[in-house]
Amino acid sequence: MAHDRPAPARDLGRPAGGDEPSAAAPESAAWVALAARLATETAWRRRVIEEITDAIVRDLPAFGRDSELAAAVRDSVDDNARLFIAMVERGVDPADAEPPAMAGAFVRMVVHRGIPVDALTQTYRTAHGAFWRTWVSELRAAISDPNELATALEQGSGYMFTFIDTLTAGAQRLYAEERARWVRSADAVRAQTIRELLDGLPVDAAAAGRRLRHALDREHLAVVAWSTEGGVGAGSLEPALRELVAPLGAGPPLTTVLGTGLLAGWVGSRNGFAAEDVAALRLDAASVRDLGAIVAIGTPARGVDGFRMAHLDAMHARRVAQLRLAPPGTVAHYREVAVAALASADQEQARRFVEEQLGPLLGDDRESLRLAETLEAYLEEHASPRRAATRLGVHENTVAARIRTAETRLGRPLTGRTTELLVALRLAPLVRG
Repeated sequence: MAHDRPAPARDLGRPAGGDEPSAAAPESAAWVALAARLATETAWRRRVIEEITDAIVRDLPAFGRDSELAAAVRDSVDDNARLFIAMVERGVDPADAEPPAMAGAFVRMVVHRGIPVDALTQTYRTAHGAFWRTWVSELRAAISDPNELATALEQGSGYMFTFIDTLTAGAQRLYAEERARWVRSADAVRAQTIRELLDGLPVDAAAAGRRLRHALDREHLAVVAWSTEGGVGAGSLEPALRELVAPLGAGPPLTTVLGTGLLAGWVGSRNGFAAEDVAALRLDAASVRDLGAIVAIGTPARGVDGFRMAHLDAMHARRVAQLRLAPPGTVAHYREVAVAALASADQEQARRFVEEQLGPLLGDDRESLRLAETLEAYLEEHASPRRAATRLGVHENTVAARIRTAETRLGRPLTGRTTELLVALRLAPLVRG
């Protein structure tokens, strides 16, 4: 998005080469200045975006229950806000607005989820209401002169109504076009069948398996793949996912797009998967270098329920990897992060728990990190300084000294708190992230 200097109020809305301003273009300098503030004050814009997203999820709870759909809502709101800012700054007629890239991706996801167009339309209505309430509040705080305030409110209302109406019509048009394409495609049948399985709906396992060309009466290994690089589509990750699971000898994976840049996959085996084979799975170097790929792997499980549970485990492992700010090339196994995944389901509660248990050891300075690492090794080695020292590659006396320092910082003894401290220590990287 460009951050051009806002045009003088008298120039806003004039068409190229024309003399008459557009009736919908804002002319209040205060109104345009507020748009400029939204462009430059990142923290304020982020707060506004979160408020709008929260309002949409409150009005449409189903969007909030689907984590990828909720993320797409936020991306769409952010992209639409950036478009709004740019158009106001440049004095562009709001009737010329077109849904930006992330808004288009959100529309496609709504179609692929089988969500009716009325729900899509409601997201724009809710966003408009939430944005306008914030806008009015800011204008009232910024403008003391009642006449100027009235002018700004009148012009802002007209501009914003036209902007939202135009975007809504564009989104409805995209929805109709995508739905017409989607319902005719084999992808639609596969995506709908997978969605029914993941939602736990009753299905005919044999018929569903035939539609998917993936037998459901076997053990399933579920994987989700995503990218740290902006602009990498989910389809681009499919070769990386195929290469990842190839050593298992289970054939090409069944895949489906879950969201922008997020791909889910499954492979099945009648005889099951050996734990050591799953643990050895690695992303190839090209996928890491060119795509910034990361994957999360669920615990293998059998049958229709196993298809769903293995995927849920993979998604929980993904959440932990994201909280830890995992770098490209990471292969996150649910088996290894199960405790952290369970304990961080409510992220705010997890944060409070970690802060209560670790307090002064939560810093990201070198000393705090070293003390936390030593304490975790010490507790996992059943309070043995010798075994912890061997594990850390330091002297036993060094471990003992660090444990005394950690206990002093915590302000209470470690005795009787092993479980709480270990859980908090495993959650600490998520809280820091």
